[in-house]
Amino acid sequence: IFRRPEHNEYVLGAHKEYGPSGSFGGRTSKDQKTSRQPVLFVHGNSDSALHHSDLATGWTKSVEHFKEKGYTSAELYGLTYGSRDINLSLQSSITCRNLLGLRRFIEAIVEYTESDKIDVVAHSMGVTMARKAINGGVVTLSGESCDLGESLSDRVDSLVAISGANYGMCMCLMAGLTGMPACGQAGFAPGRCGRKDAGMAGCVGENAECEDKEDYANVLSVVNESEDREADFVASIYSNDDAILGKNNLVWGRKTSIVPDSDFSHGYNGLDHFQVHPSTILNKIKASHDN
Repeated sequence: IFRRPEHNEYVLGAHKEYGPSGSFGGRTSKDQKTSRQPVLFVHGNSDSALHHSDLATGWTKSVEHFKEKGYTSAELYGLTYGSRDINLSLQSSITCRNLLGLRRFIEAIVEYTESDKIDVVAHSMGVTMARKAINGGVVTLSGESCDLGESLSDRVDSLVAISGANYGMCMCLMAGLTGMPACGQAGFAPGRCGRKDAGMAGCVGENAECEDKEDYANVLSVVNESEDREADFVASIYSNDDAILGKNNLVWGRKTSIVPDSDFSHGYNGLDHFQVHPSTILNKIKASHDN
């Protein structure tokens, strides 16, 4: 898959660090052809490309489903970033290294498969990662900044955003969590909307509004304010019973799991944050797009 040196370092480093469950995708023979648009899967915080543990199950079930529908390894891709230890999830935030690595992986897939378009399926933190990697441009994070280049949105047919926190997470206002990296400006801070006494209870209220200033995480506001849509078709999938994103996924009156200007959205009931992505079937979502 690697034709250019800048594509090699991150992906090969990921394989070395995470082993065979850390990445997937590519032809099994030199002459293998592709007949479907490639699909890139981007996992969430503390997860894995493929099954690593009971708490880092990756996209294994999704890959199995796609292969049952006729997809081949040359049309399915995934890459691990960050820790695969759920106990370290609050220590994780979005970094230039991981954004640049994902961006180069997308570029490598497009070049390697010679496809006009790809599809992207992302979960949780991976939604923000994928959106910014596609949109490109400069992003300033905790003590660093990076330029991802021009937008790649014209190369993405569909983006399926599963259980993303596009406006942050109200749980980050809980005592003891506000100072954690995952709840900071390079993570999922929901902001306080000018309220000195803002807390989780007010943030999740159905009638809550941001009456003063927007001050949620910088990395999220940059992505949300981008002039370019991430794909021709954007779908947002979520669960109304997600304990991490909160009941009904509300953050200061907005459903944080819905990417702004989504073309399609669907909410499950009775699923937790980690059960939603194996329940999502891209074919059905794309059927809605095609119709």
